[in-house]
Amino acid sequence: MKISLKKATTVIVAFFMLFSSCNVAFSNETAYAADTNVTSCNEIGKTYYGFQLTSVKDMPKVNSTVMQFTHVKTGAKLMYLKNDDTQRVFDISFRTPTSDNSGVNHIIEHSVLDGSKNYPVKSPFQQMLKSSLGSFINAMTGADYTTFPAASTNEQDLKNLMGVYLDAVFLPNVTTDPNIFKQEGWRYDLPSKDSALSINGVVYNEMKGDYSNPQWLLRNAVNQSLFPDTSYKWDSGGNPENIPSLTRDQLISTYKKNYTPSNSYIYLYGKLDIGQYLQYIDQNYLSKFDKVNVDTSVKAEKSLSNIPDKIASYPVPKDGDTKKKTYLSLNFVTGDIGDKETNTALTFLNYLLMGTDNAPLKKALTEKGIAENVSSSFSMNGIQPVFSINATNSDESSKEVFEKTIFDTLKNISKNGFDKDFLKSALESYDISDRSEKLTTPMLGGNGLVLSQTALSTWVYDKDPTMYFDTSDIMEKIKKSDSNKYFTSLIDKYLISNNYHSMVVLKPEAGLESKTTEATAKKLADYKNQIGETGVNSLLKNTQDFNAWQKSGDSKEALETLPKLSLKDIKPELPNLSYKVESQSGMKVLTHNADLNGLSNISLYFDTSKVPQDKLHYLSLLSSLLGNVDTKEHSYDQLSNEMLQYVGSTISFTPSAVSSNKDPNNYSPKLTVSLLAPDENISKSLDLTEEIINDSQFTNKQRIKQIIEQNKSALQATLTSGSGAAAIMRMSSYMSESGRYSEELTGLSYYKFLQDLDSNFDSKWDEISKNLNDIRKLAFNRDDLIATYSGNENTSETFKNELSSISPKINSQVLPQQKYTFAQPDKNTAFSSTAKVQTIIQVGDFKKAGYTYSGKMMVLQNVLDNGYLWNKVRTTGGAYGVQSALSPNGEVILASMRDPNLKETLDAFQGTVNYLKNFQATDSEMTNYIIGAIKSFVNLKSSGPLEESSLCDSMYLTNSSVNDLLNYEKEALSTTPDDIRNYGNMLDQVLKQNIYFAEGSADKIEQNKQLFNEIIDMQK
Repeated sequence: MKISLKKATTVIVAFFMLFSSCNVAFSNETAYAADTNVTSCNEIGKTYYGFQLTSVKDMPKVNSTVMQFTHVKTGAKLMYLKNDDTQRVFDISFRTPTSDNSGVNHIIEHSVLDGSKNYPVKSPFQQMLKSSLGSFINAMTGADYTTFPAASTNEQDLKNLMGVYLDAVFLPNVTTDPNIFKQEGWRYDLPSKDSALSINGVVYNEMKGDYSNPQWLLRNAVNQSLFPDTSYKWDSGGNPENIPSLTRDQLISTYKKNYTPSNSYIYLYGKLDIGQYLQYIDQNYLSKFDKVNVDTSVKAEKSLSNIPDKIASYPVPKDGDTKKKTYLSLNFVTGDIGDKETNTALTFLNYLLMGTDNAPLKKALTEKGIAENVSSSFSMNGIQPVFSINATNSDESSKEVFEKTIFDTLKNISKNGFDKDFLKSALESYDISDRSEKLTTPMLGGNGLVLSQTALSTWVYDKDPTMYFDTSDIMEKIKKSDSNKYFTSLIDKYLISNNYHSMVVLKPEAGLESKTTEATAKKLADYKNQIGETGVNSLLKNTQDFNAWQKSGDSKEALETLPKLSLKDIKPELPNLSYKVESQSGMKVLTHNADLNGLSNISLYFDTSKVPQDKLHYLSLLSSLLGNVDTKEHSYDQLSNEMLQYVGSTISFTPSAVSSNKDPNNYSPKLTVSLLAPDENISKSLDLTEEIINDSQFTNKQRIKQIIEQNKSALQATLTSGSGAAAIMRMSSYMSESGRYSEELTGLSYYKFLQDLDSNFDSKWDEISKNLNDIRKLAFNRDDLIATYSGNENTSETFKNELSSISPKINSQVLPQQKYTFAQPDKNTAFSSTAKVQTIIQVGDFKKAGYTYSGKMMVLQNVLDNGYLWNKVRTTGGAYGVQSALSPNGEVILASMRDPNLKETLDAFQGTVNYLKNFQATDSEMTNYIIGAIKSFVNLKSSGPLEESSLCDSMYLTNSSVNDLLNYEKEALSTTPDDIRNYGNMLDQVLKQNIYFAEGSADKIEQNKQLFNEIIDMQK
């Protein structure tokens, strides 16, 4: 996986919740130091197990003591964050600057995980997916480094993972087995002499997916414009057009240069005995190497000026609409990653300028009507940070207006300052956000993973890795200064007077993808003709030999080398999921005691079953407008300031279908109002909520049109990004009533509704305004309202008192409940686009086949994900990601992502039946599958108090309980091979329901059009 457009940790968590979770273990023979206590490794300058302690620093902000070591023999750097967190983390990284578009570092990242000297199986990564309790196990390639992090709440599991990762990076089989390069990087595929020659490979297909995404292409164009003489002009992930230029010899040479301890950065975090880890790392790996001089330094671009505009293109279909489909981006290089104060201040300035709809620069750009959506970012993902201002769905002709509006607005702010109330509220929102930061740490990897990636942002440039662990000192300095003057000076220096900036235009080109596809096909056909019969026979044999290698299994002896957990190592602990439900003024009030760092988590679930079916689209539109338009008491600007000051962000309004845990056709339409506010601000926050609900004004035509355009643009980006969102939404709407309801709110039909409103806004204005007011009255009703509170037990009384105060102001009229009768959409639907690869989903209902849910299905899912689907669809087929899911509601899902195939994958899904019917597993293998399956229970305790509060709400709303979780776990622990074999009959009946959906390449879908009842062009 390559690190994506935004901060590495965000992408890591968002993607791999779906497609990864890998585990590895140490062998039983692993030797650790006996009773070496961490407190004995605290003398600066002293050497412990080959590592010299160079610094010790207490950092209360991250609740850790930071200990930095240098390995004497090799020069390897190691940092340990000592604390009591049981969500432990190991990470090893290498500095790997990019020198071309071949994706060599990305392919190495994948390849080293495909077997090593001490773990000689074809994929320890995949094998350990089956059996680890790891909350996060993966690897990522960025522009300047490659990193291999693992996290687990089980310490033995972390030791196992660390051992396998160290073996993978220092002793990988990729240097001796040429098939690994072919599998992970690229290879020629020629199934028969008469077949068309093609290219396949996991990274190759992954990057074909990225190069279908305009946002990715825009990022590349920006880097090329700003950094023409450094490594940042290249794509570290690899360009699919250039990946086939990479040779295996080049890969091995790059590996040998970069993957040495002298170029490594090792990170440990959590409650552990550091002496044991130092000894293991030194004795088993680092001591076997010597220090080498390797130049992997990252060069900064010299300051540039008068950079010419960069014009680039992205594909739309031959007959696709190109009007208002252009991206505009103005980008400033602002200095050096080591300037902590400037970068912290620019991060906040980004928020001040563009972070809310009433932020002055965003407001100015929006009011100019230059684009349907505008945004900004301050990227610290390199040695030279970049401040970018972007416009989406614009026209190339708007470039000058876009740039002029930006500079005019910045000059006005520089002269007159920010609105004082806005600046005051924004600074107060920072304090609230600071309090909530630890509560919102992602469950996968926890705070330790976030800090590991934060450290790398400076560590690989030979700067203090703890630099950005705590930026509160900078913010305190700003708040104590003349804040307006501080930020206007920043604007003057780094934006207005900064000549090191570029303008990038990414415009649509109709038919570009077809041209690229045809050119690639011609190039391959020409090559096949040029090599003659001898060359064709060689390719044919290479393909056959490679396929045979892929199909070969690991020996029992090789599998036994992998470290394993046993069931006695498993100590699942459920978090605090207790709550109390009371009746209050006709409402149900749920309270859950939790330590939320002085914050209160509040949700109001309004029953929206009174909204007529033909007005559901307006319910979704209403939700996006609330809090973003004027009220009777406040202008939108004032309201935004109030929310920032008292809530720290916005108050969110989200419509949804809350379905029963066991029956998706039994659902309750809800509009959820959510806020996370300081305890002392509960009264004011709920007063603001009541004001927004009752007094929002839908009279400002310009503002409402802006929001409609923003919603349309955002949904368009989701549906056309190649993420599979359209196929997933259609699958859900086909399978259940709740899915059909949700599709009305967020799917393709809602997108078409927004298109219609946008195109006919003036003629529909009266209708729009009336419907919004009518739906507001129907949606917000005290009847069947459920209010939930999580936080301090004493503060809960304040919440209930304030709820009693505002509840009489909420409409209590008894209204008739609507009956919804949605038409079931077609099954076997394809969504075509300019994507180069596919998302493929097959789905069915095991309840219709006469089965009921059991925790054993969690183990079945692990067997499918990390057994059959991984081997057949990912390894052999070349798909980047595979996944199955079995839900208590009866749904069975088999899916692939960034898949070069279509029919072949659907055929592979059919093969699950025979695979399961003939499933064999030893006791040890079965234990591995069970452990991997129940990791979600084991890790639940570490999910944090905010997630616990959400789980309490969910259990109450879906009529589920802790006992359900305990029963599922008990059933999973008792799973046998016979249980898995018996599920073969269930899968047989489910797949015979013949329900599937696909999203991807228009050409691939056209070639397989006989498979589909309906083909929808997503670019129209």
